[in-house]
Amino acid sequence: MDLHGNLSGLKPRQQKQLTQLYRRRCLPEQVISPELARNLTLLSADTGRQLGLLINRSGHIEMVIIGDSQSITIPSLHRFRLGHGRLRGVRCIHTSFGPEGLNREDITDLTQLRLDLMAVIRLDSVGLPENIEIAHLLPGGELNNYQVLPPTPLERLDLHCLELFHTLESSAAEQFSHKTGTDEKQRAIIISVGPNAARTLDQSVAEMTELALAANITVVDSFTQQRQLNPHTAVGSGKLKEIIIASMAEDVDLLLFDHDLSPTQVNNLSRQTELKVIDRTLLILDIFARRALSREGKLKVELAQLKYRLPRISEKTTALSRLTGGIGGRGPGETTLEIDRRRIRERISKLEKRLKKMAQSRAIARTKRKKNQLPLVSIVGYTNAGKSTLLNTLTQSQVFTENLPFATLDPTTRRLRLPREQEIIITDTVGFIKNLPKDLLDAFRTTLEELAEADLLLHVVDSSSSEFEEQIATVNQLLEELDLARIPTLIVANKIDLVPAEIVQGIKKRYQAIALSARQKESLGPLLEEIIQTLNRETPGRELSLQRPELNPPSPEPAQDKSGSPAEDRQKSFSPAQPH
Repeated sequence: MDLHGNLSGLKPRQQKQLTQLYRRRCLPEQVISPELARNLTLLSADTGRQLGLLINRSGHIEMVIIGDSQSITIPSLHRFRLGHGRLRGVRCIHTSFGPEGLNREDITDLTQLRLDLMAVIRLDSVGLPENIEIAHLLPGGELNNYQVLPPTPLERLDLHCLELFHTLESSAAEQFSHKTGTDEKQRAIIISVGPNAARTLDQSVAEMTELALAANITVVDSFTQQRQLNPHTAVGSGKLKEIIIASMAEDVDLLLFDHDLSPTQVNNLSRQTELKVIDRTLLILDIFARRALSREGKLKVELAQLKYRLPRISEKTTALSRLTGGIGGRGPGETTLEIDRRRIRERISKLEKRLKKMAQSRAIARTKRKKNQLPLVSIVGYTNAGKSTLLNTLTQSQVFTENLPFATLDPTTRRLRLPREQEIIITDTVGFIKNLPKDLLDAFRTTLEELAEADLLLHVVDSSSSEFEEQIATVNQLLEELDLARIPTLIVANKIDLVPAEIVQGIKKRYQAIALSARQKESLGPLLEEIIQTLNRETPGRELSLQRPELNPPSPEPAQDKSGSPAEDRQKSFSPAQPH
């Protein structure tokens, strides 16, 4: 039976009288009994502060709240029930000085906390109840879907609470059941906070929306705020209230933040919003977990997830842990948190050993390719730029492609046949993205290390994206971090069929790019010619032919075009004029 709120300056007698309010109760169908209301207003007049009560549906007092002369703050209600189609199960009644009754803060608390109702009792000149003003929610999902009843003297109040609550919850439950039957995806709100310009924040929201779509999440709203991240809740208190109200109006399940959150921020946000909070790193890890198909890819994703989770198990100190040994380490033994940490560390160690063995096997395969003297061309680029589509068109492969970020994660290697039975090896790698999680980059570093053996990099760019310049800069930065900037690179402007010709010409001129559409074979001839010329310059010992093939050769040899004829597995030849 603790008192909540501002207790400073209260006399012991007043604190005792306030604590005794917990012994009182009212009938379940009453908003508040006249006796309890009279006792509450007299104490409010005596202390000179607004006082509030949270009353459950049985008529018992759950909380006594002390505010100041102007306002009252409701503490966290996480221990009270809350679910889709349900109210909180408690009603709030507080006192107010002067003529003002329900204000905007009261309505905000009513809607964001989904209280059974909100009531304000106005005091007269001697501290007795003058009248009561009540507001309650209405069925429906609109943001301002509530009703305010006119001020009424307590003795004339005729409102049957239990009947009202039952009606509201029955109607809301029916509407929610109808909604969930037509939309099985999780619903989310995206939040982007930072000192960046508004355009940059909007771009971040757009990219997060694509990532959410890749994770099978429906985005119903978004919020941006230009400010430094709040160390406790990431966003400001006013913006957080807007987010909570919108989340209840839209039946939201998740909050997606376009940056990493600390454990403290996640805990505070989860407690105040009662929603699942996901930051950028966790969302990307979830997408990788969905997309990884190979054994190695799954192990790498699991390793990254464990490294992400380890520091977030708890912030409690381990000063007296027995794991450290020595003085102060004897006694109760391992706690549950310590056991969890130890098991995660053991699993991380096992995964790293298994991945190290796989990396050794990959290194042996690279050595064999070197002995075969086959030039290696690797495709890199921002996620969803069309890398796998280009590989499929060049080699007539069937690698999975989809217009989503990180549609394919596992590296794919194919042979590409050039004129006169000459071949190169071409590989497709995982796509890059800005702010790529460090743990994820470390986990996939062994895969990306294969790029170091490449004789040529094809940097595929989505020319239809409004942020292609930033995407090029992001990929270049990651290539420098991986010490791959020294490798010759060709910029490939993809998806030219989706953008005006003047934009394509601008990209070609600025980046010396090769423009094409990865879905159109006939546009790939200039790319093949440039690949051959570049490899001839960079690997003079393995010169490749530039001879233009005949369109209809008399022999049964595969048809060739002027740019060379690649094929898959030494069986099918590439022909730009042939439909795919």
